[in-house]
Amino acid sequence: MAKRTDGKLKILYVKDILEQDLADGQTITMRELLWKLSERGIPAERKSVSDDLRLLRQYGLPIVCIRRGKATVYTLKKTP
Repeated sequence: MAKRTDGKLKILYVKDILEQDLADGQTITMRELLWKLSERGIPAERKSVSDDLRLLRQYGLPIVCIRRGKATVYTLKKTP
């Protein structure tokens, strides 16, 4: 499958979703994150979004992963 040019923007959309779509303390699952990306016209797979989350953490975004049973949810750690 050929890569779309929008694919380069995916990491920025992931950042926007985490920063703008989540209220304080709210969490999001990978499935919900993939759905929000598709609503924005950005096709994505779990592996590539996981890579994006890792890169955003390296960049300094305070992303927290929380295991809830079999699921993992993501949120942003609020800085005081």
